[in-house]
Amino acid sequence: MTKSARVEQSAPSKPPKLLAGELTPEIARDWDNACTTYFMHKGIDAEDQVKMIAFGMLDPRLHTWYLAQRATLDAGTFTEYMTALKDAWLESHWDTKLRRKVLGSQQGNCAFYEWALELQNQNALLYGNAAHLSDTQLRNQLEANICEELTIPVLRAKLADDLTLKKWIEEVKHLDDKRLEDLASHKRIAEDLYKSSKRTNTYTSTNKTSVPKTHTSSSSRLGTLSETERTLLMKHKGCFKCRKFYVSHQSKECTDGAPDASTYKTLTESDAIAAKPKSKTVAAVGTVGAVMPSSVLDDGSSSEDDISD
Repeated sequence: MTKSARVEQSAPSKPPKLLAGELTPEIARDWDNACTTYFMHKGIDAEDQVKMIAFGMLDPRLHTWYLAQRATLDAGTFTEYMTALKDAWLESHWDTKLRRKVLGSQQGNCAFYEWALELQNQNALLYGNAAHLSDTQLRNQLEANICEELTIPVLRAKLADDLTLKKWIEEVKHLDDKRLEDLASHKRIAEDLYKSSKRTNTYTSTNKTSVPKTHTSSSSRLGTLSETERTLLMKHKGCFKCRKFYVSHQSKECTDGAPDASTYKTLTESDAIAAKPKSKTVAAVGTVGAVMPSSVLDDGSSSEDDISD
């Protein structure tokens, strides 16, 4: 990529330097401004201005160009020198191309004020050239190419035709700022709704994946009886399979099945006492023979029934 030229000036009263590189409309403007500032601070007469800054052009091409027509350039005005410099070293038809760029520019997604400043800067490069747009022309250009969302607010505002370009740009800027604020607000609302929806979907998905599935996961299986639970069941005529106290069957004959693992709680002495049948008052009893238990409790030999399945 070709390096652009650069202007340097240590102080307003010192002659500026135009360093080697490609000359662009922007650099030509900077060179013009630096030279004019120098002339003003030093009080240099018009007939001496060109010769006082010419040797500040440090690019060999520009230096040679000056020497080849030194007499003509020195005899002319500084304005004539700048015109000759641009004609010789700027891109051919640069002014026409720049004017077309300004006329073809549209606001698009940019903030109006930033876009308007950019067009003003580009048009300023054409100052003194026939391609330069007047303030009225530039206002018409801006108004015709603002974004669609700003068109209606500007029309409703009915801005006066006699407003200066600066004042008109400021008024439109206020309207565009309001548009951008509304746009940002709508964007925030949309983002909040999206985040809320995403959180809800994530929560639902998590719940679905965390619901225990019967006989499909080891986490849904009923754990084995602890020694304490086994002792309680033996003591209180319980079943090792359904894990209920005071029942009349053994594990092998149990038809109740194992308890639900998801709701099962470790057996305690309190559970056993609560399950114990209430004693009934018995009327006069005659001589009774020896009483034997109605059933034999498991002695732990059927330990394979401890697992829920």
